[in-house]
Amino acid sequence: MKKHWLRVVMGKVKSILSAVVGLLLLGSLIGYSGQEIIPDVPKPDAGLCGVTKEAFDTVPGASALLDIEVEVSWDDNTVWIGIISVDDYNSLEKLGGNSEGEIVSCDSRIEFIAGGPSSGSDSKFDWIPDGEEFHIMIGSLEDAEEEDDEDDDDPWPFSSQKNSQSFIDEFNVTVNYDVSGGWGAILVLFAIEITLVYFTLLDKS
Repeated sequence: MKKHWLRVVMGKVKSILSAVVGLLLLGSLIGYSGQEIIPDVPKPDAGLCGVTKEAFDTVPGASALLDIEVEVSWDDNTVWIGIISVDDYNSLEKLGGNSEGEIVSCDSRIEFIAGGPSSGSDSKFDWIPDGEEFHIMIGSLEDAEEEDDEDDDDPWPFSSQKNSQSFIDEFNVTVNYDVSGGWGAILVLFAIEITLVYFTLLDKS
């Protein structure tokens, strides 16, 4: 009697586990999509670039267990956005800025992880994060205007107006992301599901 009761309970447990794993497998295949809108992003002055002071370290990387695809777009066709490494950020000469971002020269040779000046024409870029820390860099597509020496004895960036010329406007950024199970996660879940279904059918036979 006890053995029969135990077989019934174990059979129900296996059926429940099989259903749960099946749902996880389906969720891994379908994935999840979302969108985040970032308003009022500071726009650097023409001929200059802005970069975030703090590195971002909360974005997981794509791997065998997780597939992550990100699309970044913005509503200002006079700027570009790029992702740079912490090492590249540390190599930049800081010219000013505010509490959130640094102003740097756009002439620096940067190896962009994603985006960069070439993304300005489309106002968007695609990115697959790798889990490493990164900084966000923003530049203007407009050429800097030459200043008249008679108007200001000290040329930029040494003039007293440096802070007012660092960020001149704002724009909005939209981040769309798709997250799904990687091939490793799908393979493991599929193997577990097949095993549970096999033992469930074996108990019923």
